Amino acid sequence: MSKKGFYNTTEIKGEELETRYLKALTQDEDVLQVFESMSFSKTLTPEMVLRYLKDTKPEKYMNTPLTSIRRAFSNLKYQGKIEKSKIKTEGDFGMKVNCWKLVKREK
Repeated sequence: MSKKGFYNTTEIKGEELETRYLKALTQDEDVLQVFESMSFSKTLTPEMVLRYLKDTKPEKYMNTPLTSIRRAFSNLKYQGKIEKSKIKTEGDFGMKVNCWKLVKREK
C-alpha cells in the first residue's frame, strides 16, 4: 500500500497525483461512514457500499468503479477499522464475495 492510500501504478506526478490522493482519501472516509451508519451486526460488501453511495451521493459516485471501493476496503482493513466476517454472499457478478464489518473497539 502506498503511504497515502493511493496506489500509483501509472507513476503519475505533481498536481494530478495530489488530486487522486485526495479523492482516494475522501472515498475511504465515505466508505467508513457507511459502515458507521449501520449497526455493528451489519455486514457489507463493496458492491453494497457502492450502490449506497450512488444512491446517496450520485454526483460523486455515479461513475466510480467497484475497484475504487475495493481499494478503500483494503485501506480500511490495513488501518484496523474493518475486517472480514465469516459471512459470504453472492456478489453482483454471481460469485461469492466476502462480507465485511466494523472492528469493535474496546472502551
